[in-house]
Amino acid sequence: MAYIFKIKLEGSSKPPIWRKVKLNENLTFLDLHLVIQGVFNWYNTHLFRFSPRGWGSTPCLQQKLDDEDNWYEEPFSKPNTWPYGELYDASKIKLKDYYKKLKQKIIYIYDFGDDWKHSIELVEITNETILTPICLAGKGAAPIEDCGGIWGYYNMVEALNNKKHPEHKDFRDWLDFKKGEKWDLNEFDLEDTQERLRVFWTLDKE
Repeated sequence: MAYIFKIKLEGSSKPPIWRKVKLNENLTFLDLHLVIQGVFNWYNTHLFRFSPRGWGSTPCLQQKLDDEDNWYEEPFSKPNTWPYGELYDASKIKLKDYYKKLKQKIIYIYDFGDDWKHSIELVEITNETILTPICLAGKGAAPIEDCGGIWGYYNMVEALNNKKHPEHKDFRDWLDFKKGEKWDLNEFDLEDTQERLRVFWTLDKE
């Protein structure tokens, strides 16, 4: 079976930023994390979590790190207790363990400082067997990593495109913008996104 998800970046508008992806139902939530990183142009440099309604809701899925200095101390529940525990290793829980019906959602938060929230809705189930995740469609330019979350992103775009903005030069220097270059909120190239996902996925699985 294959699941088709619509992943929307919460708080985005004019246009809303979203991607539609198709994945094998047996992939894990860690795999889904990597897919989101690929199609939203993130760089997998921050912590993440999945939970039904975002902060404060359970069960929560995160990556189990080997580092003893993890910022959290809460122990991970064993996979066979799913979904009755509070915290689970995202690499141990499959998509089909959580998603049971169409329109069911989960919230993915990336970068706990910038707090990028993504709503992930199951929109279709097919009888296909696919080995590699696919991006089917999308809309809106992907934000820049470390720009301060969704509101920081829109402030950055305003500054980039407005010569009178006090941060205009700083942001253009940061992104190495050429003279006359502007940020296009509507920019989305499906072929480029598919290729980035393919490379991102292949490198991780090697």
